[in-house]
Amino acid sequence: MIPKYEQIKQDLLREIKNHTFIPGDKFYSEADIKRNYSVSSITAVKALNELTNAGYLYRVQGKGTFVSKSKISQSVKFSDIELHAIDTEKVEVLSVKEEQEPAILKELGLPSNSSYYKIIRVRSFDAVPFLIHITHLPKKLVKEPISDDLSIYSSIYERVRKDFGIDLFSLSSTETNEIVFPDDPELLNLLNLSFREPAVKQVKHSYLPDRSVAEYIISYKHWKYFKTKIEVEAE
Repeated sequence: MIPKYEQIKQDLLREIKNHTFIPGDKFYSEADIKRNYSVSSITAVKALNELTNAGYLYRVQGKGTFVSKSKISQSVKFSDIELHAIDTEKVEVLSVKEEQEPAILKELGLPSNSSYYKIIRVRSFDAVPFLIHITHLPKKLVKEPISDDLSIYSSIYERVRKDFGIDLFSLSSTETNEIVFPDDPELLNLLNLSFREPAVKQVKHSYLPDRSVAEYIISYKHWKYFKTKIEVEAE
């Protein structure tokens, strides 16, 4: 049986998507939901919290709950545009190491007494490095023992597909991009950056069907080679 708060949430979501409310409109209050559905405060608040956490609503202290100005009824696709021919790329695997950094274990959703594999790769074209990948994989997705031939890890997705039959490309994922000014000397050296030049930091989590983390990747892209295309489709 579907919980009452979930039924209410789906009803409210339909109203938002059907444009009963438009972005910026004041939404139902907790009292409105309690009265309309004859439910407790706990149930009303949970339904509102679910929609807020999903990005459909936002709250303003002392004023109420409002419909988000995000593109609710549109599909938005972001994609990197490579500024060179893909077949000119080369990937060098610098290292594959087992580690136990607490912060990374937390990102992977792993217990504090476990470990993971950290794989560092550099992508370049015409001998010019433009992208550093720092991939963290749970041990369950790395076939042991680690091969002495590090080149077999040049494509993590191909390696995982061959070893475990899992297509990481098809998994759900989240990714953030931000402009940073790296101060790590090793990173600056690998990308041929001066300390005054920026890079694009890309952080990605991919998730297996059971919602466990399949990969946690931190990438740094040279600012000269970053370009993004945004495509918006109305539903």
